Amino acid sequence: MLIGILLIGLLNIYFAPLKSFFNHAAGIESVNGCPLLTFTGIPCPFCGTGRVFSCITDLNFVQSFYYNPLGLLFYIIFGTFYFTVLFLSIIKKKIILKKPALNLWYIPVIFLLIMWILNILYGHHH
Repeated sequence: MLIGILLIGLLNIYFAPLKSFFNHAAGIESVNGCPLLTFTGIPCPFCGTGRVFSCITDLNFVQSFYYNPLGLLFYIIFGTFYFTVLFLSIIKKKIILKKPALNLWYIPVIFLLIMWILNILYGHHH
């Protein structure tokens, strides 16, 4: 199931079906299929991550910073987390967080905010 979710997600990122939907079915001009960017002109934290993924598959890591400055780091963190969970599920182990670890919820939120700010300032969206 985890592998299926990963494959569907990666295909969705790579082929950007929302862009086709906006441009052809809805008749709305969309740069990359992001609803926030399409309707407000403000990129979301993940705008450009599809193009970052495309650059990673082409081994063009420098170009990936052009589309989303923290997109490559996002894929590294997400990939590490995903494959750790996949490995632990294969060997039937559980991750049990103690109460102090649950108080670290703000770390991904801060990363997301930094990713969003850098993407607004430096990311290429058009």
